Amino acid sequence: SHGTRCAGEVVAARDNGICGVGVAYDSKIAGIRMLDQPYMTDMIEANSMGHEPNLIDIYSASWGPTDDGKTVDGPRNATMRAIVRGVNEGRHGLGNIYVWASGDGGDD
Repeated sequence: SHGTRCAGEVVAARDNGICGVGVAYDSKIAGIRMLDQPYMTDMIEANSMGHEPNLIDIYSASWGPTDDGKTVDGPRNATMRAIVRGVNEGRHGLGNIYVWASGDGGDD
């Protein structure tokens, strides 16, 4: 549900008579299931961030650590390598774009 809402903010059609326009209207989206595992590993995350780099323009990562004001976390080694490879080589050399949530939970 959360990923679907985030994707909708990106691809919402312009002039749809319902709500605002998506930030990349007329684009296409694809879901990469990775958070349905009983645990998250660096390799699962890296495989997701490096999936089909010549077909995907923008990777939107709408997950992160607990929003408790104390926890700081980020991509591990394999995931960082996948992102760097995407930025430098994705889209046939144009580079992939990675957008990461800056905190999407908590009461405040």
